[in-house]
Amino acid sequence: MGLRLSKLFTGNIGDIIGSVGNALDSLITSDEERELIKKELVRIQLKADLDAKEIANAYEAEITKRNDSDQIHGNFLTKSARPIFLYWIMGLLTIMIIGGMNNIVIDSAYIELVKILAITTVTFFFGSKGMEIMKHGKQL
Repeated sequence: MGLRLSKLFTGNIGDIIGSVGNALDSLITSDEERELIKKELVRIQLKADLDAKEIANAYEAEITKRNDSDQIHGNFLTKSARPIFLYWIMGLLTIMIIGGMNNIVIDSAYIELVKILAITTVTFFFGSKGMEIMKHGKQL
C-alpha cells in the first residue's frame, strides 16, 4: 500500500513526545525522575505505534475481506474486468498492425494513444496480479 497508515495516525507523536520530554526536563531536577518520565514517554510512543499498526492491519483485513466477498458474490464482469480490457487492447493493437500491413493509414495520434493504453494496461494487469500474489505470500 502506498499510503502508510502508521504515518497517518502517529506522524506527529514523536514530535509531541519530544517536546513534552524537553518541557519536563526543565521542570524535573533529579535524574531518577527524568529516567522514569523518559521510560513512560517511550512506553506511550510504543503503545501509539502498536495501536497504529493494529489499525493498519484491521484496515488491510477489511480490504481483503471485501475483495474476497467481491470474488465470491460478484458477477462475471466484476470478476473479469482486467482481462476483458487487456484482451480489448490487444485486439485493437492487432487490428492496427494488420491494417498497417495492408497499407491502411492510421493517424499517428491514434497510434500514440493506443500505445500508451496498451503499455498501461499490460503493466497494470501483470503488475497488479504480481503484487497480489507477492502480498499474499505465494510464489510467482
